[in-house]
Amino acid sequence: MKRAVDLTLALAGLVFLLPLMALVALLIKLDSAGPVFFRQRRVGRDAKPFEIYKFRTMVVGAYQMGSRLTTKRDPRVTRVGQILRWFKIDELPQLLNVVSGEMSLIGPRPEDPYFVQFYSAAQRAALSVRPGIVGPSQISGRDELESYPEGLKDTEGYYVDHILPDKLARDLEYIRNATLMGDIKLLLHGVWVTVLGAIKTKYLWRRRKRIALMAADLALVAVAYWAAVLIRYEGAWPDDAAFALTPLLIIVLVRPVSLMYYGAYQGISAYFGLWDVVALVKAVSFSAVVAAGLTFFLGFQKFPRSVFAIDWALVLLLMGNLRYGLRGWARRGVHQHRPRKQKALIVGAGSGGEQISRMLLEDPLSPYRPIGFIDESAERWGSLIHGIRVLGGSAELALALSANGVKAVFVCPSDLHDGMAEDVITTCERAGVDYRIVPALTDLLNTDGFTVERPGYGAQRSVASV
Repeated sequence: MKRAVDLTLALAGLVFLLPLMALVALLIKLDSAGPVFFRQRRVGRDAKPFEIYKFRTMVVGAYQMGSRLTTKRDPRVTRVGQILRWFKIDELPQLLNVVSGEMSLIGPRPEDPYFVQFYSAAQRAALSVRPGIVGPSQISGRDELESYPEGLKDTEGYYVDHILPDKLARDLEYIRNATLMGDIKLLLHGVWVTVLGAIKTKYLWRRRKRIALMAADLALVAVAYWAAVLIRYEGAWPDDAAFALTPLLIIVLVRPVSLMYYGAYQGISAYFGLWDVVALVKAVSFSAVVAAGLTFFLGFQKFPRSVFAIDWALVLLLMGNLRYGLRGWARRGVHQHRPRKQKALIVGAGSGGEQISRMLLEDPLSPYRPIGFIDESAERWGSLIHGIRVLGGSAELALALSANGVKAVFVCPSDLHDGMAEDVITTCERAGVDYRIVPALTDLLNTDGFTVERPGYGAQRSVASV
């Protein structure tokens, strides 16, 4: 009787969930290289091994990189994989194992052969029935990772000593008292725990700022779309409400997912910068294309595509300004209490000098404010880099130091020709101004290191190795 119920429900589930599984397969392929499905050897009824199917949630070769068990904040888990695990969607392919008779819908958790070797003679009774997708251990272990201590080194040892015995005790209790009605209750309970377990109060509180940003973004999505429609229709709202609101519903469903996928909610407000802008553009662009395509294929071919283009521009403007505003708010305390910045010059207006200026400008804790560049390239004289003027060459350095009350000079030798760095250092020493030799980031990352040679001042000094 149980086998008939398993087969019927598994086949029905595969048919009903096929569109969702197809979408998941597409997302997995788009997210990371590797197969859609993950297969792993597990121990079934009568200790017979079988291949269990899951959607792949880790990078290829994950189990050769470390523990057989997933750890807290496991870097092997992919972006899509994290979501699949959160909602237990990665378990859906196990319906194929149920159809083939290797598993049941309800039963003990199928275990890795490595851990089965630690079973006692009494515990091996858990292998007398088909393992299940849902069971007492799966339900109680919904948030198993939360029970692991922080900083745990031996995850497998902790699992064998503290987790596995309790799991097997629950499984054996189930086997002794299993009934069809009990299985139905467990199945319903498992679905309920899966849905409810995805909503964790502790997690939500820890991510409350991100959730608030998501809510604000949804409001901006609605405002941008409303404005885009009014702009396209010259201030008049279309008479057909369904015609105008259906695309909005699609955007509201698609855009948050796209923003999450591209990491728009993983940044820190105080450090919002170019990478975050790029992620925002990618997310909004992708969601706009998907929304336009879905609108077309759902029968709204007459809906003007220009609305999506206008909406794209407006929502980027609104979301970008919101995030820049949040960055300013997050930095307000630092700006209020920081000491007055001292004036500084940057010698070298190439990529190295540009990096130095950007870091000084963006770091609210920096004690220096760049007021000019010195560079030997006449083509750059008078130009602005991040709003900072190139004052001239090394001949103008002495006057620039005294006229502007400069307290520090940052020298980037990689931007200078041979001998200029020596002239700059000599000028700074004569003027009594502090100077610092700062290599470009590319020089620091070079495996050969970065060297500065001063004739008469000793041997080479490797900055990269300091």
